[in-house]
Amino acid sequence: MSTLTAHAVLQTWEHARAEHPLRRSLALLRMAWPEADEGHGADWGQLPLGTRDAWLFRLQEMLFGQELDTIAACPACQETLQTQFATADLQTPAGEAGHGGASLQLDGFELDFRLPASDDLIAVAELDTVEAATRQLLERCVLQARHHGSPTAASELPPAVVDRLQLEMAQLDPGADTTIALTCPACGHGFERRFDIGAYLWDELDDWAQRTLGEVHLLASAYGWSESQILGLSAARRGHYIALVQS
Repeated sequence: MSTLTAHAVLQTWEHARAEHPLRRSLALLRMAWPEADEGHGADWGQLPLGTRDAWLFRLQEMLFGQELDTIAACPACQETLQTQFATADLQTPAGEAGHGGASLQLDGFELDFRLPASDDLIAVAELDTVEAATRQLLERCVLQARHHGSPTAASELPPAVVDRLQLEMAQLDPGADTTIALTCPACGHGFERRFDIGAYLWDELDDWAQRTLGEVHLLASAYGWSESQILGLSAARRGHYIALVQS
């Protein structure tokens, strides 16, 4: 793992700000671990989504701790819910498929497939419709398809087989889709919300970066120190100097 200095984190934040959210998550992982998960030889963008998210949870803990504060609006009465979770509450055990492929047999169809990864989602992100994105995602993830032994294209799979394949993928990689069960204290309505650890971590990092740049500006103005000198201070020492400047 690389050293997560304030300077290194700020550099990653600066370079990733204009990127697609999926690319931001990958940039954060590469910052912390230049080589992908546990020596499997794959790039972060090629790992199953649940594996990627497990490491994003780990990075969240390293940078900002285990507490997660969420805000959601009740769909029934629009009451705002502020809820706190721990990272351990939302993490899901790794899927059975791991980094290899899997197979499915249904109604005379035999499929060899792999789990979707970040690179796959990035590749379909700009497509106009959900149907087009689903079709291209299938073409990327279905490695081989046969119908009664004869080769067939992924685009020709019937809806029932596609639905079963999507269900199989979800079961093999449960950490790819994290949801939070919520109950509105105002009206008692129960509902679920998807939790995106990549988006949450980026928001935390963006808030930290904005605060840190403000601290650099304040201390540079007061003492004439360079950015590197200020970022070389621990957060506690920076806070002490800021308190002196503002006193």
